[in-house]
Amino acid sequence: MRIVGHRGTPSCPQHPENSLQSIRAALQAGADGVEVDVQATVDGVLVLAHDADLGRVLGTGPGTGPVVARSTFAALRAHRLPNGTRITALTEALDVAADRHAFVVTEVKPETGGLAGSRTARLLAALLDARRLRRPGADRISTSSSDLRTAAALAGHGTVSGAVIVRPHVDPGPVARRARDHGLTDVHLHVAHVRRDPEVVGRVHALGMSVAVGIVDDPDEARLMARSGVDMLCTDDPAGLARRRAGRTRTGSAGWARAEVSHPDRGRCLHVDATRHQEETWRAAPGSRQPRSPASTGPC
Repeated sequence: MRIVGHRGTPSCPQHPENSLQSIRAALQAGADGVEVDVQATVDGVLVLAHDADLGRVLGTGPGTGPVVARSTFAALRAHRLPNGTRITALTEALDVAADRHAFVVTEVKPETGGLAGSRTARLLAALLDARRLRRPGADRISTSSSDLRTAAALAGHGTVSGAVIVRPHVDPGPVARRARDHGLTDVHLHVAHVRRDPEVVGRVHALGMSVAVGIVDDPDEARLMARSGVDMLCTDDPAGLARRRAGRTRTGSAGWARAEVSHPDRGRCLHVDATRHQEETWRAAPGSRQPRSPASTGPC
């Protein structure tokens, strides 16, 4: 099962979300991949940004920064994020992941789709197709969106899979069936879905689709996800999770003993080269988070 860092490593405050530094830290710590948010600039460059504007990540507050869709890439790149980093182009992130044979889950923003989402999806599809021709087999990419129309437009363009994200208040069953009929292969559930109904994972599997769940950092919730057969976990603490997994590998322990819940590295940013065991049963470790956008309703 795969461990995916949500926007990189949100539990490490020195690495801004969706930045190259955050992505590298997650992969170096042993995560199998990262989830990133994708938007298009006014001049057609795909960049990593969750919110409509950069105010929150710049530290000036939501709604106070340059609007991604109305700005040129050069204008956005001129702004310094915390620690002196700059906004990341999607191609940069994909190259970093490809060098490590890591997974990238691309989530098209805005969550509501619309004209902006459709435009971003078209640009993303073209980019992924071009990369596949240029470097066959190099990328391991899943596409996703909370908007079914946007998600369906990307079906077949990701080299691994295409997914629809189900909002926490929505019944996953009908959405999963519609997604399958539109050529999608994965369903991304909110952790609330599985809390309410652990059997939902099996029902989605019965449709021939894979299941991802997020955001999960707590060991008890991760234990529930593992028992339910979840295929991929999206976490804010990939470093802590990878450290825990590496420890289990060294000791040869099986299962999640209750005594293991206490984590000595809680809230710390770990920079270790941990061997990835992609099909091993895993769990999430608790960790602190950077402030997240209140607009985030999907698992990632």
